[in-house]
Amino acid sequence: MRTLLLDSTFFPVKIISWQKAMILLLTGRAEVVDEYDDFKIRSVTDSYNLPKILRLYNKHLSSKSVKFSRMNVYWRDNFKCQYCYKKFPTSHLTFDHVMPVSRGGGTSWQNVVTCCVRCNNKKANKTPQEAGMTLMKKPVMPKWSPQLCLRLKKDDPSEWTEWFPSKVT
Repeated sequence: MRTLLLDSTFFPVKIISWQKAMILLLTGRAEVVDEYDDFKIRSVTDSYNLPKILRLYNKHLSSKSVKFSRMNVYWRDNFKCQYCYKKFPTSHLTFDHVMPVSRGGGTSWQNVVTCCVRCNNKKANKTPQEAGMTLMKKPVMPKWSPQLCLRLKKDDPSEWTEWFPSKVT
């Protein structure tokens, strides 16, 4: 079971486990907006309905910077290889270090792009210029929040969709 987490303005920010939801609730950091009627959490002295939707009391859940991760790089680059400009499923995508690690390049928003396997093999440990390849766009840290990219599962409650902005649903 999972719980939809809203910020203090009732905007969806994250989907969390029921265990994390109970911690937020019992530590007084969130309130129940809706709950599962048929699932209960019991302790020795108390019984709680499992939260379906929680609202945080404080406005911000995480830091201001976007977390660097493989999936967030794919989202930033719109799941497109930055060299051949084709869209691929994640199973056919890799990271590419624009300045290869073997040549001093680091793993950061400014040096990593989404790349298909074919282009990554072609580029190897060269710079794009040396490999005769052109980047679609210069890699930068995104300004959007990856928490807004919520993935719903088939068994998630249908009530959750009511909380998403109309363009998301």
